[in-house]
Amino acid sequence: MWENLIYTKAQAKVKYQQIEAEPEGSAPSNIKPFFKLLREVIMKEKNNFFIDNSQKINSYSFDLHMGLNLYCVLKEKYAFTERLAAQDEVWRYLSLEIFPDLVYDRHGLKDQRFYKDPRRIWLKTIWWYIHLSWQGAAEETFDVLKENSADVIMQLVDRSGSGGYRVDLAREIMRQYKIYNDSSIPQLFRRISKLNTARLNMTEPNLVEGGIERYVEDLYSYFLN
Repeated sequence: MWENLIYTKAQAKVKYQQIEAEPEGSAPSNIKPFFKLLREVIMKEKNNFFIDNSQKINSYSFDLHMGLNLYCVLKEKYAFTERLAAQDEVWRYLSLEIFPDLVYDRHGLKDQRFYKDPRRIWLKTIWWYIHLSWQGAAEETFDVLKENSADVIMQLVDRSGSGGYRVDLAREIMRQYKIYNDSSIPQLFRRISKLNTARLNMTEPNLVEGGIERYVEDLYSYFLN
């Protein structure tokens, strides 16, 4: 199914205009069988999130909850891969044909969150945030990410680098950020992200004595010391 999926930006624009005309009726009425389980699981998790009445949809907590569940069901039930995640038409299709009401509830009528700006497609962003932070299991990943903010999502996902994402490095950065997140350094994650981008032009983390773990420790030490 993934291999046969074709959903151009022009198709996405037409669908978005339909949603724009009637946003309250944006829930899909004709979902292909392949995607029915995906929608059922994710919409159930949306409802589970609001069992706690104090939770808000316009929140980092919602992004984290939905991102983790989206990542896990795609990984476990749909053989989803990095190659698929790099294809914007996949995210356009999921945003506009499977979860348009979910995206609308989270972001309103912001076309960049549905399809227009590849870096801002919401479902794509939260999937990559989880993938780049993955610690081997959902519970461990949640524990590493639960105290973060929306700015951390942006800083992590937006810095792919000229050669693409360095997944192992990103995961170590996120693992150690949990350790140092309560420091008094303002905007620490933003700072180490910029420093990492600069150092990667001159340094190969795998060749540092102590490997990636030591390289990341040095990023944080630069500011903490």
